Amino acid sequence: MTNCLKIGDRWFSGDQVIAALVQYKLLDTLIENVLLDEAIQTIALSQQELCQFLCETPDSPALENLEYYVSQWCEDRGVTPTYFKSVVLREWRVEKFKHQYFATQLESEFLRTKSLFDQVEYSLLQLDEADLAQEVYYQIRDDGVEFVDLASTYSLGNERETGGRVGPVPLASLPNAVRARLQPEQIGIIQQPISVGDRYWVVRLEQFHRARLTEATRNDLMNRLFEQWLQSKVNALTAIPGAIAVQPVAS
Repeated sequence: MTNCLKIGDRWFSGDQVIAALVQYKLLDTLIENVLLDEAIQTIALSQQELCQFLCETPDSPALENLEYYVSQWCEDRGVTPTYFKSVVLREWRVEKFKHQYFATQLESEFLRTKSLFDQVEYSLLQLDEADLAQEVYYQIRDDGVEFVDLASTYSLGNERETGGRVGPVPLASLPNAVRARLQPEQIGIIQQPISVGDRYWVVRLEQFHRARLTEATRNDLMNRLFEQWLQSKVNALTAIPGAIAVQPVAS
């Protein structure tokens, strides 16, 4: 008997599943997970670590009755024990793998990429006419008109709803031309209109928040390192001729 996959009213044979993986651009995701399974095959969770994931504390009474706490955890989240063992435990093993292999690299990686995590708060007006942008710039610089007084009338972006105020947002997320103007020494200085696509930005830096190695930043860095490592593994495999292929297998 040949198994088929049913999704809604559609049935997929083995060949159709393979075709769908390619068509929907899911083959890379499958390759990543196959390679990840190989990487974590030696990663095991101790009872104490399992309790940490279950109850977020290593000294939990779950250690005394682990089977009950696993059952309760599954019931609370509406998952089966089979799903817990095949999916949830795998995810937790992946998290342990990340910490085991990348935690020692976080400080050096933070120093290398620190600028990516700096954040800024700024006032902004987006306009589609260069002359109007220049006029608004002079009103703010020379006449002391506030962004909040101009945003609802002139600005074309979402900042019109916030009185022109934006942030905090990552400095790295801003267009290059804007990023260059929003440096710490420019706090409080209204910038000449900046051409961004088909608009002109009139912007003033209000606050500059230098990045710190917080727990959230650590997690972000760890995930970045992990994704880079995994992508390198995929690239290495797919570069081998014949490593990824579809062919009939004799039963």
